Amino acid sequence: MPNYRFAIPILSIFAMGATPAFEDTTDLDRQVAVHLGANIGDAGGARAPIDTKLRLKRCPRSVRLSDTNNNAVLVSCPDLGWRIFVPVRRSQAAASSQSDRAKEFVVLRNQPLTLVVRRPNFSISYRVIAQKNGRVGDFIPVRSSRKSKLLMARVSNTGEVELAQ
Repeated sequence: MPNYRFAIPILSIFAMGATPAFEDTTDLDRQVAVHLGANIGDAGGARAPIDTKLRLKRCPRSVRLSDTNNNAVLVSCPDLGWRIFVPVRRSQAAASSQSDRAKEFVVLRNQPLTLVVRRPNFSISYRVIAQKNGRVGDFIPVRSSRKSKLLMARVSNTGEVELAQ
């Protein structure tokens, strides 16, 4: 009968050299900082580091970074389907002019909206309620009823949002 006592230590040695199954959030923070051109906490940079407790499967290719609007960066892995929004700290000039731009909101909190899901072969529209004010291009949370799950949607027009992809 073969002796299997040495199999577990040998397998554990091989497993130590394997690449981790999850994305390194500090590496994602570095990529966001390079993308924005500012460090975490600085004006124009991410507000805070990405939560280290997130267990995002390692993306087979490089992650995709895209500017959603002036208040977030979308970090996503199209191959696996995960995505996170990293909030961006506005510069002092943008924060001081926020009161001047308050009239630019096209969606107001608690306003009934039409959520549109567009795909190549079909389109679905659904009634939802805005949970935050938003300008065209902003990602805001919406829900269909008090007990329903929050969805992130992009403001596309007055009274209309699109489901974030």
